[in-house]
Amino acid sequence: MHYWVWLALAGGFLVVEILTMSLIFLSFALAALVGALAAALWSDSYLQWVGFAVAAVLSLAVIRPLVRKYLFRKSSGTSTGFAALIHEEATTITEVTTETGRIRLRNEVWTARCDSGSIPEGASVTVVRIDGAVAIVTPKHSRLSA
Repeated sequence: MHYWVWLALAGGFLVVEILTMSLIFLSFALAALVGALAAALWSDSYLQWVGFAVAAVLSLAVIRPLVRKYLFRKSSGTSTGFAALIHEEATTITEVTTETGRIRLRNEVWTARCDSGSIPEGASVTVVRIDGAVAIVTPKHSRLSA
């Protein structure tokens, strides 16, 4: 095949890759470029296809996993948003009951409740969960040790 046929195939594979984002057709596009290089250097169709096949297998086996690892990496594992407030220590500003209360959490005033009983003003508490915009707390001394 002529080198321009390989280049056309590479372009077609790139278009399909852009549409699918599967990283498979990118490997075929790279392999087609190797086929174009082989066509430009040698006229043997056999060498062109061998170059295409080897490049496709190598890029699928090596490049694709590396690119997927980089593109689809997971977050650092650091909690954000409300999840970052769980297990945080706070101080009660008012008495906290099962119905109402206020705490100071990370220099912000939050509405708070406890699951049972009441917690006096000025006590250290630990945030157990966030229910909407209300922090559910427990007295610091009753938290289980890890």
